Amino acid sequence: MWATYILGPVLTLLPRRWRERVFRSTPNRVARAAMLSGIAQALLAVAGLVVWYSLYVGYFAEALKSRGAPVEGSRAAGLLGYVWFWFNPVTWVIGYFGLEGLVRSTAALTTGEVYGTLPLAVVEYVYRLATRPRLAPELPLVADEIMRGDATCDLKIASCRARPDWKYPFTLRYAGAYFQVVADIHLGAGPRPYVYSLRRLPPGEIARGLKDYTPDDILTAVQPLQRV
Repeated sequence: MWATYILGPVLTLLPRRWRERVFRSTPNRVARAAMLSGIAQALLAVAGLVVWYSLYVGYFAEALKSRGAPVEGSRAAGLLGYVWFWFNPVTWVIGYFGLEGLVRSTAALTTGEVYGTLPLAVVEYVYRLATRPRLAPELPLVADEIMRGDATCDLKIASCRARPDWKYPFTLRYAGAYFQVVADIHLGAGPRPYVYSLRRLPPGEIARGLKDYTPDDILTAVQPLQRV
């Protein structure tokens, strides 16, 4: 409970790659935590907007007085201050975070998708670009290796190729059971450096991208579409 209602709302602000290290085995609760995080973010933005407006009015009045302009009873000064408040960059930043909170909470409530905050996503993207490994020769095609899971998953699949569509909640049907992709890592070495962690599909969990899977799927060449 503490992970969902106390720590969870903070961790859901992180990008997916950072967040899944903590919540790999409980994505349904992560969606609940993201909804609470989005609501709290929107409410804090509203409170911040109120505080910023009260501060801005004082700063604006002081600026007018310093220039000898009439302040009290001046409708023109009040209208000008109101207009410039909404054009102020600080107002836009606070408003953005409020809107982002509404979007994050709505997405978590309706689709179960968990989105982090944009500034941290930008930091994560820049970090990945800076630490991206240099292009290496393409590895030879070999069949996937199926491995037993650990405390965080029920099954692991090591592949010689990256599977861009294998992201949560992508679901595979293997050996008569359904497994959901919950995490992936790149080892950087070996014939099968792309390792995907999967768990058995929980009852009532949403499945996406369902397909029958066999370890030698990667050996099947993709046939280009022919125009009829």
